[in-house]
Amino acid sequence: MSTVFVTGAASGIGRATALRLAGRGHRVVAFDVDADGLASLPSAIETHVGDVTDEERVRETLPSDLDALVNCAATYELGAVEDADWEVVERQFRVNVFGTLAVTRAALPLLRANGGRVVTLSSVLGRASLPLHGVYAGTKHAVEGVFDALRAEQDDVDVVLVEPGAVRTGFTERAKAGLDGDSVHRDLSDRVARHYDPGGVPPERVARVVVRAVESSAPKARYLVTGQARLLLFCRALLPEPLYDRVALARVRNRSVPRASLELIGDALSAGVTRVLGRHG
Repeated sequence: MSTVFVTGAASGIGRATALRLAGRGHRVVAFDVDADGLASLPSAIETHVGDVTDEERVRETLPSDLDALVNCAATYELGAVEDADWEVVERQFRVNVFGTLAVTRAALPLLRANGGRVVTLSSVLGRASLPLHGVYAGTKHAVEGVFDALRAEQDDVDVVLVEPGAVRTGFTERAKAGLDGDSVHRDLSDRVARHYDPGGVPPERVARVVVRAVESSAPKARYLVTGQARLLLFCRALLPEPLYDRVALARVRNRSVPRASLELIGDALSAGVTRVLGRHG
């Protein structure tokens, strides 16, 4: 049995992860600002109310026998970069980046002493981006950069990133509240507010991958979750920027990609695959 500290454990992927870990016999310490959400967890899970940006509170609640830290706390709001309310921008960076880093820095001495690991929930949007997701994607790009460096720096602590695509957590419906109806990007914002549904997998699907990363004797540096995420990165890697932008815009508009663009995409992908095969032939 391992002792695992899970942030963002009151809802979504964090909650699903805490439940799965507890069900597999681990001691779970759950941390979140949402007191009501924590109160609804089973009594076998130890809960603490607190903000990930409050490093003193985090240090008070970290168990000394810590084996694994799972960073799931995050916030997310849709909107054009030009329209984003500055307080919303700051909040997303404060929670998603600074909070995640604060918890990790506080936990590292304990993890090093116990031969533990850090598993951080990032996103496929940490390696690509989509229209109206710019600020959130920016926070996840920052997380990827910080934790790539951290992984290289640590000899005694495993550092793992989990990168899901769309997940059905209710995040997107709440995030739509940030769309500005008076924006110069009103047509796009209105359409997204009415029709955008990224679909996605249930949080339990991602939780299974997170738990695998916690329990593995040789965890990978990255776990990419869902075929949708793999497809986005495949397009990002091989398509010229203008074509990728068209695909990304069609994605958030819930529209099919125009036939002419599809033909260009097919040509670009074929050329990209040929280049890859040529390098490895």
